[in-house]
Amino acid sequence: MGLIERWRASRDAKRQAKQAATQRIALSTWEADQKHLSEMLNAARTLKGFTREQLPDLTMQLKRDELVVYILRGCSLVEPRRGPGHYAGRYSGFSFRVAKGVRYHVGGSRGTYVQGTEVPTTIDTGTITITTQRVAFQGSKQAREWSFIKLLGMEHDPRLPLTSIQVSNRQKVSGFLYDAAHAADVHFRLALALALFNGTTDDLAANVQRQLSEHETTKPEVPSLPPSAAG
Repeated sequence: MGLIERWRASRDAKRQAKQAATQRIALSTWEADQKHLSEMLNAARTLKGFTREQLPDLTMQLKRDELVVYILRGCSLVEPRRGPGHYAGRYSGFSFRVAKGVRYHVGGSRGTYVQGTEVPTTIDTGTITITTQRVAFQGSKQAREWSFIKLLGMEHDPRLPLTSIQVSNRQKVSGFLYDAAHAADVHFRLALALALFNGTTDDLAANVQRQLSEHETTKPEVPSLPPSAAG
């Protein structure tokens, strides 16, 4: 084999190795998603929640017939807080000389006071407990409860691992922040808790089954072995 041929063979081998590595990463990601969807489907079909006796470390009191669906520590309570306000249209006035060494000052106006904008603000850190009846936050300084019976809406922020919950007994929308690694679990466990509360777990399981079936059709190719390993 000449020099050119050896160079081409080396180039092709590197290209195949790079392609195989990319395929292995894609397959590994697909398998992880497949496992997660399968676990979600099993939970939707079988999980009814845990009693206090099954959770000896539970720090909150459960209500009658209430079961725990998920517990996540290290969450942050987020509520809107108004920033500092300011005066708009302020007029400082002016002065002019009326005689030597004497000036006359015309007073100005402070303008109109504009309140600061409300922005989501972290006010405490603690544990989120999702049950079949509510979501509860327990922190070192604050405690909050979002009851499903008073639920008006729930939204997951598309950019941050933040869930906002609106309930009828609280004027302002509040929520909780968590680490991105648990975002998928938080979203699903909230959906499962609401399904258990509303008696719609069959619908949830059917939805997860559809996602699983669609995911199975996207399985990447199995990485091919380079010629040296294959032969």
